[in-house]
Amino acid sequence: MLKFIRIFLSFGIPLLVLFVSGCKKEDPALVPAYLSVDQFTLNVAPGQGTAAGQITDVWVYANQQFMGAFELPAKIPLLLEGETNIRLMPGIKLNGISSTRAYYPFFKPVEQKVNLIRDSVYAFHEVPIYYRENLKFAWMEDFEGAVVTMDTTSKSTVTLQRISDPDKIFKHKNEFNEYSGYVYLPSDTSVFEAISNEKYEFPETGVEVFLEMNYACDNEFVVGVKYLALGVIVQRPLLYVKPSEQWNKIYVNLTVPKYDTPSATDFQIFIGALTDRDDSNGYLLMDNIKLIHINR
Repeated sequence: MLKFIRIFLSFGIPLLVLFVSGCKKEDPALVPAYLSVDQFTLNVAPGQGTAAGQITDVWVYANQQFMGAFELPAKIPLLLEGETNIRLMPGIKLNGISSTRAYYPFFKPVEQKVNLIRDSVYAFHEVPIYYRENLKFAWMEDFEGAVVTMDTTSKSTVTLQRISDPDKIFKHKNEFNEYSGYVYLPSDTSVFEAISNEKYEFPETGVEVFLEMNYACDNEFVVGVKYLALGVIVQRPLLYVKPSEQWNKIYVNLTVPKYDTPSATDFQIFIGALTDRDDSNGYLLMDNIKLIHINR
């Protein structure tokens, strides 16, 4: 299972405390060098979908020692000097939850030797990152094709549409995008549920599986999985996503069902919503859905 850290308030591990008293000179050994990291920029290869990401943190290692996890942009004090092996691991809000941060296992770490000088800053500005090579993009839906690879179920009272309204579609720089998925939720107790058309096999127990997606909504929605376990069909909600009227990106951890139900097969992804406003209509926009796991 993916390891994670709960981060509160200042977000990071204090690395040093400077004590200064009277006119005593500072101990040179307590003067840090600084590492600054501004942002990560995802680069994608053909077949990997959008480069839009939501990388919020950096996990820092120096000479194989964990220095801490820090919210971006970060300025990190290190009680080190001279040639140092730095490893930067891009971090996310696991399942979109601010208090639960994790490095994302599908991004390559950035490794670089740097020369640290005390009381000076070594700066990483816009750091390019890439997906790992051994990944399987099992399912991708960007709503650009004429046939959508998910469909509403018999429970749904509303439809999933492809929408081309420029004010509603997802946009990312240098990417061609003419459509997004759109669900209109009337106030009279509407129900939405759509499920992937194909069934997928998740890798063995303990191997991470994630669903990435961009979304915007004024109504809570749920992401879950439907699967077969010992001849029984199980439909399991995994994450309830809070409204965000601006386009957002979420990384949903789908590892759990295979972890606690090793016999599970025939996985399908479902997304659902109920109208949660008494007197007003709701909506859900989605785009760039990616089901990703290690390629075994």
